[in-house]
Formats: sequence, structure tokens, C-alpha cells
Amino acid sequence: MRKENKMLYKFPVPPDSVRSFKDPHHPKIRIVHAIVNVTSLPDNIPLDPDPRTPKPKGPVAKRIVRSLRQNDGRFHLLNRGICISARSCELDTRQNILKLDIPDEEMYGILDGGHTYAAINAVVTSFKGAFDGGENGQSSFLLTQQYVHLEILVGVEDYLDEIAEARNYSVQLKAWTLAGYRDEFDWFLECIGDDFKKNIRISENDQEPVGILDLIQVMTAINPGVAGPSDSYRIAGKCLEYFIDDVDRYEFKKLKPVCRDIVKLYDYIRFRWKDSYNTEDESGKHGRLGAKKAVTERRRNRTAMSSYYFLEDSVVTGEYPIEKGLALPLISGFRALLEERDGVRHWQTNPFEFFDRHGTKLVRLIMTANDSSGGNPNQVGRDAQIYSTMFSEVRRWYLEDKFAETNPSPSSNS
Repeated sequence: MRKENKMLYKFPVPPDSVRSFKDPHHPKIRIVHAIVNVTSLPDNIPLDPDPRTPKPKGPVAKRIVRSLRQNDGRFHLLNRGICISARSCELDTRQNILKLDIPDEEMYGILDGGHTYAAINAVVTSFKGAFDGGENGQSSFLLTQQYVHLEILVGVEDYLDEIAEARNYSVQLKAWTLAGYRDEFDWFLECIGDDFKKNIRISENDQEPVGILDLIQVMTAINPGVAGPSDSYRIAGKCLEYFIDDVDRYEFKKLKPVCRDIVKLYDYIRFRWKDSYNTEDESGKHGRLGAKKAVTERRRNRTAMSSYYFLEDSVVTGEYPIEKGLALPLISGFRALLEERDGVRHWQTNPFEFFDRHGTKLVRLIMTANDSSGGNPNQVGRDAQIYSTMFSEVRRWYLEDKFAETNPSPSSNS
């Protein structure tokens, strides 16, 4: 195992064990698959992009270690492998050496498979110490049959958060289910009421239509106690960690008086998105939401994303699905309408009436940002600047309303 310099990793690969593919939709992205002997891996590839920290003594790591020690040649079939983000990947076909450029930056390194990588390093190190007195090279005799599958992604910097989130989603599902079993959500469910609670899926095995993780993302977006509201879209697993923090460092429980309103407001904004966008603005221009691919291109879960369960006693269906990457930045701006009194947060003004007055301006801002991104809601949802802009705009229009209340125009008194 070796690292040649701070950025370039080189290791041998068997002949005909590497395949490279171009992404069919993104010309800059390349996907490389390789089968590598576990003793050939460098032992210091960074773990920065992986949202989960490996637990060397946990049950997952122990199962991986047991599988490795069998030396039965099946490890690469039984383990899903390691996914790596690299700046470049080259194969020296004369020497059968794979070269990975992995700069010392957060966006490069292991995206998924950190537990596998840690277990491989632990087993290789222990075999060296136990059987060859620590001399390099001898451990390969004991692990000659064990290979690991590497998936190397080149050019995915713009999609890193979504990839890391998706690759680790099964673990997050288990995490939020366990949180439900530990009654971590009880205070929230009590605040929003039984009529809302009946529609919320607490466990991945439940049948209710709205997942608790989706609502936690909404609560994160609007919570002034979370410094980076864009985390609500970028890192759902982090939202869960924030929400169930033992000492409530992120102040979610300060939102108890407004939890129900927030859940309803998220549905209200998305349901009225079309009317808000299409309404004539102050310049006399009409929008045409149906012409936007952000609401027309989605095919999967289209009906589910257009269904709203917290507006009336029965489900309300809208015409277009509003992507989370558009809706979360908008509702995050409403943190500007929250103020703290007596240790909890309250609205400074009615948020539903506020959206009725200013929804057209706010929705148009989001859709303009979407147009600038090439019609990519994922990019909008990840852009921290959009969240900052929405906060500023909501605050601006709130202050404009307050000024108008205290300084009515002469015509309004006639």
C-alpha cells in the first residue's frame, strides 16, 4: 500500500479488471469500475465526502471483517464495494497500475463504503502484525483471494451531496426508524395534532403517505437555530441528527408553538405555486408555469408529489408537482417572520396571509433561479445563496408591510 504524493494514489490492478464508461447525460462525468486485491489499496484515502463515520467495532464492521478473513474469493460478490470521488483516474496499461488523483479537498475521497475500507485496513494491518512481524508484503499471502469492487466517479463535484446522500439512504432509513422507536418524534407529533399525525409515516414499513424525514427537512429549512438552511435539501441525514440532538442544540423545540403552521404552510405554498406564478405581477406580466420543465418533466411519483394532506380534512390534489429543491428554499425565507418570546418562537405576522400578498414575487424569484440553473431544481436546492436571498426578500416585504401599516397613504384614508 502506498501514496506517492499528497494527491496521486497508485496501486496495481489485475489485467482486464478495469472498465471505464462515459455518463450518457453528462459528458464531463466518467465512471470507472475496478476489481482490486484488498492488499493493494492505499491505506489513507480520505473519507471526507462520506456522510457516515466508520465505526470500527460496530456490527457492520465486524461482519465485513469476518467475510474478509475467510479468504474464499467471494468478498467482492458479497460486499457492495467502495465508491470514490476523484479528480482524475488513469490506467497504465503497460504496468497495470491504476492512478487516482484525489486532492486534499472535501469533495474528493470515499463517498460510500467507508466501513468496508476501514475493515480492509484493519484486517490487512492485523495480519501483518500477527503473521509476519510487520514486514511489508507478507500479508498478501493470507488475503490472496480477496478482492474489492471500486467505483470511481470523475467529474461529479456538482452532484456530490446528492450522490453521497443517495448512496447512504438505506442507513438513513434505518436511522429515522430507530429514532421513531426511541420516541424522538413524539413532541413534534403531539404539537401538530392527531389529524396531521395520521398521515405521517414514522417507519419505512408504515403505509402513511408523508415521510417524517420530509417534514424534518422542512423544519430544518425554516428553523433559525440551524445556521445553514441549505442543509435541509443537501443533507437529509444531517437534518435528522440536528432534530434528535439530545440537548436540542439546534433549537427545534423552540418551534413547538408554530410546528403545525409550518407543516401546513409547506403544503399551502406548493399547492398555490401555480396560481402565484401565473398571477399578473406589478408590471402586468403573467407567468406560465406549465411551460417550465421543472414541473413537467417529472414522471415518477408525480401524483404523490402533487398531493397535499395538511390543507383540509381530505387530500387536496394540485396540477403540477413542485420539486423539493424549489419549495425548501422558499419556505426557508419564512424564518424571517419568526421571533423568540418567552423561550419559544412565534410568528410576527400571519404566514399564510403574507404568502397571499407576496407569493407571486417569491415564487418568481425561485423560478428565475431555476431558469438560471438550466431548469435544474437540484441545483437550486443546493445553492446557499438562494436561501439567503429568500430570507432577505421575506424580511424586506415584512418591513414594507409594517411601514405601510404605520404610514398609510393619503388615498387609503379617504
